[in-house]
Amino acid sequence: MDSYGITANAKLNLFLRVRGILPNGYHSLYSVMQEIDLADEITINIYPERPSGFDLKCIGRNDIDPGKNLCSKAKDRFLSSLRKKAASDPSFPGAKLWKKNKFPFIEIILTKKIPSESGMGGGSSDAAAVLMVLQEHFGNPFTEEELNQLAVNVGADVPFFLYGGTCLCERVGEDITQLNSLEGIPLLIIKPSAGVSTPECFHAIDSLLLPGFDEERYKAFIEGLNREDVSALDRFLAGEDLLTNDLEIPSMEKVKDIAEARDALTGTGARYARMTGSGSAVFAMYEDEAARDAAYEKIKDDPKFAGCDIFVSKTI
Repeated sequence: MDSYGITANAKLNLFLRVRGILPNGYHSLYSVMQEIDLADEITINIYPERPSGFDLKCIGRNDIDPGKNLCSKAKDRFLSSLRKKAASDPSFPGAKLWKKNKFPFIEIILTKKIPSESGMGGGSSDAAAVLMVLQEHFGNPFTEEELNQLAVNVGADVPFFLYGGTCLCERVGEDITQLNSLEGIPLLIIKPSAGVSTPECFHAIDSLLLPGFDEERYKAFIEGLNREDVSALDRFLAGEDLLTNDLEIPSMEKVKDIAEARDALTGTGARYARMTGSGSAVFAMYEDEAARDAAYEKIKDDPKFAGCDIFVSKTI
């Protein structure tokens, strides 16, 4: 048996703009995604000696439907692509076995900490972790571009997690530009008990008139994020008037607690507070850990948030 342990970190959309609908029907996005230290833990056991098969164990959160877990989809897409590659190239290592579907037994044990329908990309991060482990186990059969395409076919946020850190993500999410790290910013996150369906949120936004998109100003802002002579928080907040999440309005209409959480976090002295992705989680950035920790003490004792998940975190 070969056993792999991997951490699947959550992400935040530090801002998110919707730039219309692409010919394939998906929305074209423009967002800076940031990895944070909240994470799922995954163990992947591969048994070459056992007949082909698959087992997924999901531990830790009862709000995750194992039948819809993206780990399974990632595994299926990877093995299907591997089989096709083996069939087209007889010299490919293991080609005779892979094209006949004679894969080893794969067991995934997933310990969930990232809540579903939060906008923090837990399922996508898990899927990316599975792709990276299988890529390593099978001897790196795919190029970076091929693995990226495989990832976006699993889910829109999955390509980001192949890179992590701080990235500008465009189009469906497959256009990735790595940026100078914004690591070390203290965060406080509130996840209301109610979640937001991503498809429903995007459907709702199609009827809204969104703010304009100033290409040149965003380009200058992204260039500013790569400076090294200014703190991470100050580099980011230099573009504060551009930092809109276009999905906040439809999500707030569906889950009223989102606006309440954002207002509460702003009231704790946060430098910046926004919803991530399509929600329902809301995050706040603080000047230092002392300010963040004082905010946590205030929020955790507020009866309005008794049914919410509250996370003390940081960018990584």
